[in-house]
Order: sequence, then structure tokens, then C-alpha cells
Amino acid sequence: MTRFLRKNHQLNPLKWIVLISVGLSLFCTLFDSLFPHLNIPRPTVFFSLSLWGVQHLFLWQLLTHFFVSPFTGGLDLSFVLYLVFNLYFLWVVGSSVILHKSTKDFLSLYLGGGLLGGLVSLALLWINPSPTLIAGFNPAFYALLTAWMMLFPEVQVLLFFTIPVKIKWLILGILGVNLFIDISHGDFLHCAPYVSSALLGYFYALLVWHQQSPFTKLHIFEKKLLYFSRKLQRNSSPYHSGHSKIYDFKTGNPILSDEEFFEVCLTKIASHGKNSLSLTERWKMRRISKKKKRHENSSNLKT
Repeated sequence: MTRFLRKNHQLNPLKWIVLISVGLSLFCTLFDSLFPHLNIPRPTVFFSLSLWGVQHLFLWQLLTHFFVSPFTGGLDLSFVLYLVFNLYFLWVVGSSVILHKSTKDFLSLYLGGGLLGGLVSLALLWINPSPTLIAGFNPAFYALLTAWMMLFPEVQVLLFFTIPVKIKWLILGILGVNLFIDISHGDFLHCAPYVSSALLGYFYALLVWHQQSPFTKLHIFEKKLLYFSRKLQRNSSPYHSGHSKIYDFKTGNPILSDEEFFEVCLTKIASHGKNSLSLTERWKMRRISKKKKRHENSSNLKT
């Protein structure tokens, strides 16, 4: 019961994000047609990101634009499908990140991806002024999606409930298709925020979680980047400090003893494969193994 309550508490921020997204999207869609008769801007204009809005100091748009659906032509099938599909996927991916990492990681990725995408869009609007309204969950979601892919690259899911496909290829395909469509239409105003948010998720997983990507051609670059990152943060790095905390990937509780840590890592390998271990976890497992061997050798010499 206690574990259920703690798990439920961890998911509260995700629940609020889903509820706010549904509420704002429905409000904008249902009342957009009413507000012009009142001679005031539509709700979509207030909550979506636009150059006009920022020039009028509607600075909240940087935060609200990725809680609003881009489909504002009324309550039709496209609006419902966009909302249901995206928020269901957000719940699946977001809850997985929260339970395997932390609520802080989820919020950092989702809100960070949304804000970064908004700033990139605003910069492009400033360079090439346009009355375009920027809205949609994708920039925030792409940061979360990319980091999730790096956590569970080899796990298989059923595409269309029938075709088994590994997460790394599924996410790469989703990102690739969306970017290809935007680039083919010359829509760099949407393409650039998506790329920047995906890169945020990639570098967050690499530098914060020490989780390398599933693509071996990137490993040389990633190892060099991690090396320079550790040099910059030598005092707090787990490679140079014996007091850094390792967390149980299931419960999120800190693991204090070497035996507990080793058992949790073996369970993780059995469930998700060896590649699911971060560099920090691999390093500590090797250290514990060496310590055990030294202890066994000393015991054998004594006997």
C-alpha cells in the first residue's frame, strides 16, 4: 500500500500536465469561435506562441504554447485523435521515465524541451517575421522521447498491436518521418524546434544519466564528451567520489550497500539487457567485482 501511494505521488506532476493540456486545448477549441464576436483576441492567440504576443509582453506564451493543441478548427476528428494519441503516448513515456529515474528528470526534460523549442521558434520568428501561431506538444515531447529511447533501446513494442519493433528504431522512425515532412515542405519554423528538443533529450541522457545511445558509431564521440564533462565536474563525479548515490532503477530509493547495488544491476540486465546499464553503473559493478575477487583471494591465502 505504501509503495502504491508513493508511486501515485510520483506521477502527480504528469497527471497535472495531462489535465492542463486537455483543459487548455479544449478551452481554445471550444471558445475560439466565440471571442471574435466579443472584439478580443481568441484564446489560441493568448496561449500559443507568436511574435505579436511576445511584443505585447505575453511572456507566458513560452510556457503555455506546448500545452495547447495546434488543431483549433473546432471539435473534430483530427483534434480528438491528436489529443488522445499524444497524451496517451506522453503518459506511457512520462510514467516510465518517472518510475525508472525521477520526477525531476521528467519535468526537466518535458518543460526544458518545451521552453527550448519555444525560444528557437521565437528566434526564427524574429529573424523572419510572420503572424504564425506556434502550438503543440511535440517539442516538449521529443526531448522526453529521445531520452526514453536511450534508456530502453532494445525493448520491443508492438507497432499497430501486431508488428514487433525495437524502441530505438520506432523513435528514430517517428523523429525521422516528422523531420522529413517538415523539411520537404520547407517548414523550418517547426523543424528547428523539434531538432533542438531532441538534442536536449540526447545530451540530458548522456551527461546527466551517463547513458550512451544505442548507436555504436556515436560511442567514440560520447565517450570523449563524457570524459570532458567529468573533467569539468571532477569533484562531484562518481568516478572520483566514493560518496555518490546510486539509485534502484525500480523504486528510486538510494542503494547504500555494494551487495544491494550488484543485485539490482543483475536484475536490470536480466530485464532490459546489458546495454541498459549506465556508464556509472558499469563502472561501479566492475569495482565491486574486483573488490570481491581481492577479498576471495585474501581468504584463500589465509586458509
